Amino acid sequence: MNSHSAFDQHLNRRRLLQLGGMTLGGLALAGCSGTSSTATSDTPLKTGSKPGGQISILDDNTNNVFKDSTIKAFQDQTGIKVATYQQGNFNDLHDKMATMFSAQDASFDVVMTWAGWSAEFGQAGWLQELDKESVPKDLIQPALDAVSWGGKIYGLPKFTSVQTMFWNKKLFQEAGIDSDTAPATWDEFVTVAKKLTQDGQYGYACDMGNPAGAYQNFLRVLLLNGGEMYDADYNPTFATDKGVDALSKLVDLLQVHKVMDPASLQTTNSSDLGDQFARGKTGIVFNWPFQYAAATGPKSTLDKATVGNGLIPGMSVRSASIDGSEGFAINKFSKNKDAALAWLQFVTTGAVQQQIVQKEGWFPVSKSILDDPASLAALPVLKTYQESTQYVTKRYGTPWDSEFDQALSVQLINAMNGKTSPKEALDAAQKTAQDLVKKYLKK
Repeated sequence: MNSHSAFDQHLNRRRLLQLGGMTLGGLALAGCSGTSSTATSDTPLKTGSKPGGQISILDDNTNNVFKDSTIKAFQDQTGIKVATYQQGNFNDLHDKMATMFSAQDASFDVVMTWAGWSAEFGQAGWLQELDKESVPKDLIQPALDAVSWGGKIYGLPKFTSVQTMFWNKKLFQEAGIDSDTAPATWDEFVTVAKKLTQDGQYGYACDMGNPAGAYQNFLRVLLLNGGEMYDADYNPTFATDKGVDALSKLVDLLQVHKVMDPASLQTTNSSDLGDQFARGKTGIVFNWPFQYAAATGPKSTLDKATVGNGLIPGMSVRSASIDGSEGFAINKFSKNKDAALAWLQFVTTGAVQQQIVQKEGWFPVSKSILDDPASLAALPVLKTYQESTQYVTKRYGTPWDSEFDQALSVQLINAMNGKTSPKEALDAAQKTAQDLVKKYLKK
């Protein structure tokens, strides 16, 4: 599968040396002075003797399986106590962790991470690098990409995720559309969405209500149009004709075709989008794999017979998608690193990953579970995931993500609301991106 790792592989030795001397900026990096050298050795962490003691974990609210069963199993099998397991909204965690790290606070030994935070916090010296011997051999590369940056591994994955298309077969049938055949091109998608938009329901909805969501929705259409966010040297390239055309098509869904639910601009996370689709009044969404479990669960108006799943239809390419894999990392200032590493490794084991698939609806991090027939039976979306590996899937996790997402989202929402043109919006955002790259990479 192509992911942002393929992009990272283009880094030459000169660029890697520049990464090592980055100027750290933004809220997450403000007030940090020599934090990595005063706390611990920079030696990558290896699996040691049987650890003990206790750990505290800070996670987002994506996975309930950890508090429901994994923690108990971990404690029973390792003898390590999980003293605190705290969950928070993903949108609130970045600043919470940045404040904690800059104060060299060891309140939490383990924190959740994704590609952007692994790059940002890892490069800042706030995450513990892992020795490659500590990494399970069965991990698939997209999962490992979410916890890596610049050739270093800063954690272990907890699930793999790629967005695919979900559609309401019942609404398709009511609109006279073949419910078993998904639109394969963007034009077909627009045509279908128009037919589905009627009587208080919309053909399409998305989640652009926060900076990360706005970025993801733009990146997705950019990739669907064959565009790139950056070149091999991290020069921003998204304000090209492909980028402008992609954003124009996204704006048209709202302003011209009127098939996008206007509430999409206020929907702040994928979980809310998932709940909206499950209520049965939205024809199509592009969402993470958990959408299947949400749409076929006991609280949904839909069921397995009425939920379709397939590749996201492309503009100038057949399909593309964005990566949303997450993991756990170890606080560089933790006093319980061996025990923390035991937790990271435990989460990747087969028993836990089977629960991630069957109870949470996410893709597993190991090839053995991915290929297990029981996984496909529990989560049919895995078939689409396997098909999607033929097409580009990226996320571009970089240390400047949080700063850039804030600036980009303002421009995107202005374009969506017709306050500025797609070209003006992307030109302004690209100038900001160029300034950030210069600051972080000392170009």
